[in-house]
Amino acid sequence: MFTKTVHRLLTFAAAALVGTACVPERAEAQSPADRYPSKPIRIVVPFAPAGSADIITRIVAQRMAESFGQPVVVENKPGASSIIGTGFVAKAAPDGYTLLVVVSNHITNPSMQAKLPYDTLKDFQAVSLLARTPVVVYAHPSFAASNLKEMLALSKSKPGTVSFGSAGIGSVTHLTGEMLKLREGYDMQHIVYRGGAPALADVLAGHIPLTIATVGQALPQYQAKQLRALGISSEKRYPSVPEIPTFREQGIDIVSTEWYAMLAPSGTPPAIIAKLNTEVRRILALPGLGERMNAIELISSTPEELEAFLRSEMKQWAPVIQKLGLKGE
Repeated sequence: MFTKTVHRLLTFAAAALVGTACVPERAEAQSPADRYPSKPIRIVVPFAPAGSADIITRIVAQRMAESFGQPVVVENKPGASSIIGTGFVAKAAPDGYTLLVVVSNHITNPSMQAKLPYDTLKDFQAVSLLARTPVVVYAHPSFAASNLKEMLALSKSKPGTVSFGSAGIGSVTHLTGEMLKLREGYDMQHIVYRGGAPALADVLAGHIPLTIATVGQALPQYQAKQLRALGISSEKRYPSVPEIPTFREQGIDIVSTEWYAMLAPSGTPPAIIAKLNTEVRRILALPGLGERMNAIELISSTPEELEAFLRSEMKQWAPVIQKLGLKGE
């Protein structure tokens, strides 16, 4: 009898130990990452609706909602060179339910603004790159130069007579033009516009000879032969316009792009970042997804690749901004 009682007690104790050992597994199975997402996700775009960043975000959000089975809402919070929307996400709960899509001015703002309500690198965690597009030096058909080298020679022979427009102070289109001036000795005057559209309009009207714009900003006018292209800033020839020679082909070692990326607030659990990254990369690999985009290449990256890219972009543009003494509005 005693032996049977001891045997029952030992069996009960062993069962209890097994049950206790299983608790961490059950707890792990119920972790926030495993349950994510369990409610709607908000993606903040710090720009007005209908722009490239907004369109790209909505393409991704739609596919993400279909896959996750939860609403994914795109919320536009424009203003102050994207600082308003970006600052909002920096203060959001780091739980994966508030995300941010940024463009290249995210890494130029720290050099141009006296003070930001967030730290550009420390207050965010990288999720993935989303897209990129190079810039093109577009010229009015009457402009005497047909390539960058001829433009250089003309600007040197007639100092101060060559001017270019861009999307605005501190934009990648503006900074590419300034880098050309600094590295190659171009003597060109930057004409300040509030956006790429009015700069393009003035070139088409013949008021200024050049504009530096992303490929898609002036692609219809270029294809209609209302503009000529002197060079493109991609690393190699760009599929949408393979006939345009790169800066590097013309002996100018400059590569620049307007890019789009997804970030999350700092402190977001690594497992949620990984889940978001996997989903974004799956979406961006879908065939035909980029057909709505105008000469913008959809791409993705690991979080680590995006972090390294952001730092390299900041390293490239900060000295240019500082040397020119550029200040944001």
